[in-house]
Amino acid sequence: MREFVQVRGKKFYKGDEEILFKGIGIGSWLNLEHFMMGIPGNDFQIRQSFADVYGKEAADRFFDRLVREFVSEEDFRFMKELGINLVRVPFNYRLFMEDERPEEWKQEGFAYFDYLFRMAEKYEIYVLPDLHTVPGGQNPDWHSDNGTGYTLFWQYGIFRRQMVMLWQEIAARYRDEVYLLGYDILNEPFIIPDRIDTGEGEDMATGFVSAQASDFLPNFYAQVTEAIRSVDDKHIIFVEGDHFASDFDCLRGIADEQTALTFHYYPTVWYADLYDKDYDRKERAEKFEEVFRRLIRIREEFARPILCGEAGYEIATNGMEDTLPLIELTFRLFRKYAVSFTLWSYKDACFMGLVYPQQDSEWMQLAEKIRVRWDHHRAERQAMKGLEALLDGEYMEAGKEDRYILAFRQRALLYPLEQKYILKPLLAAYSENEMMKLPEAFRFENCGYHEEFARIYREFSFYG
Repeated sequence: MREFVQVRGKKFYKGDEEILFKGIGIGSWLNLEHFMMGIPGNDFQIRQSFADVYGKEAADRFFDRLVREFVSEEDFRFMKELGINLVRVPFNYRLFMEDERPEEWKQEGFAYFDYLFRMAEKYEIYVLPDLHTVPGGQNPDWHSDNGTGYTLFWQYGIFRRQMVMLWQEIAARYRDEVYLLGYDILNEPFIIPDRIDTGEGEDMATGFVSAQASDFLPNFYAQVTEAIRSVDDKHIIFVEGDHFASDFDCLRGIADEQTALTFHYYPTVWYADLYDKDYDRKERAEKFEEVFRRLIRIREEFARPILCGEAGYEIATNGMEDTLPLIELTFRLFRKYAVSFTLWSYKDACFMGLVYPQQDSEWMQLAEKIRVRWDHHRAERQAMKGLEALLDGEYMEAGKEDRYILAFRQRALLYPLEQKYILKPLLAAYSENEMMKLPEAFRFENCGYHEEFARIYREFSFYG
């Protein structure tokens, strides 16, 4: 009998047995992220840069090859050996639909999903597809493939209706997949109007409609849930909170019985001093636990199972020796509080992934050339510096929240320059044949992995 994982109260069950998930996210596989690939820009800008240099047909072949090299059967075999039983797979809506022809389904996205589920069933690893990008951007940052810094997804109902249709189509096609855990409806939404005190109506300074902003997210979830349930009543629907999956206040009640909650846990992003080498270890552990406990209260508040969909640390910035204690702290919290998780992330260009290309690979050599002029944190600093210069002592009433939001838009101003003056000139130095070999760096047998990081996975158990 093919049993589907189900929600019962505050736990996940397969048949009569509770199941907890020791998982990992496969970031940048079906949705490119600049810091993880060592290349500036958003997904669509990176793809466009390759098309501008080599032509669309060659660029399409390149990115198809990148997908096929990035995650192969050897990767699934390795994850199985580590004891991983769930992979969260971020994907870009553009794999399934064209902005110019949204009524037509593209088959490449479904082909990748078909392969994904074949591997999942063969290795008995559950899959959680995660809609990481949507038209207009559900948050203002690069990882939602947002090229403007505006969250236009919440301004235009047509965008939201398109994503309701996409989820219904995905559910209709994969509703019988037993190793489909469920549907992560929307990654890290950020309802910006709710973060600014603008009162009723449209705020002309920001261009956002602020009235009833807290209804946008639950209404969208309700629409997607209804669409999915019209074709699939078996699989779990996962919903994330506002403010990058950290604030669930706007959700209130949840009607659908097979719905669970997923949050993200990045204590060193929210409290940067936790990275300091001189930070007292005991106090750091206490802070980690305080933040974790605050997030997992949603399990009791909503009486639903929870999944930590993302948690991770910058190995490249801080070194593996100083990162390992942070990973171990996090795994101890997962075990202590019996919280299923998918750590971020499985593979990337030597930034925070478990698996990485060799430093002498062609991909990493390209990334090294790019790093002379660009990296993720440098771009953030440039944007903030530019913003302060733009304000130049004016608008002194603009507080931290205003500057935080404007900084996303300032960063977006740099994206086209990064493509024009950094990425495309470097790509032009590669012949088409040389370019087509770049993805080989991500082939599992050409990669290395962090042994101690892998050891933590192998040894981790929720029980005993």
